[in-house]
Amino acid sequence: MPMDRSLYPPDWDQIAARIKDEVDWCCEFCSRTCIKPGELAADFIKRISTTEAAEDCPTVADFKAFPRRYVLSVAHLNHIPGDCDRSNLKALCTSCHCRYDLRQMGRKQYLKRERHGQLRIEWETSAKLEGIQLALLPEVESYWLENSA
Repeated sequence: MPMDRSLYPPDWDQIAARIKDEVDWCCEFCSRTCIKPGELAADFIKRISTTEAAEDCPTVADFKAFPRRYVLSVAHLNHIPGDCDRSNLKALCTSCHCRYDLRQMGRKQYLKRERHGQLRIEWETSAKLEGIQLALLPEVESYWLENSA
């Protein structure tokens, strides 16, 4: 899913780069070493090779088969792009970022609905609200009125 750059601070690229450098371009969840921007594949393979026979190294073979798994991104753990506190940010490889976002899909959808104007009612524990009626948005309400039989 593409990111909405308007939700991020203007210096987001610098913030993300600083975090990736802090973790030495390794995923903070699975410790996968990731490719740096502009780094040639041959240089990256040399960097991740753990044996003299680089072609036989499982990591090298995996990189050659699935290079996008070795891209590092920075995730907002609470899914609020404006919250750039370091405790809320983690450098994650593509695989870990996707898994994290998938587990958090409900929260992401909730926050997106709020950003697009869906209101929420704050319920007070001491008071019981009875007879409250919520209206549909005008265009939705008119659709249902016109199409209900």
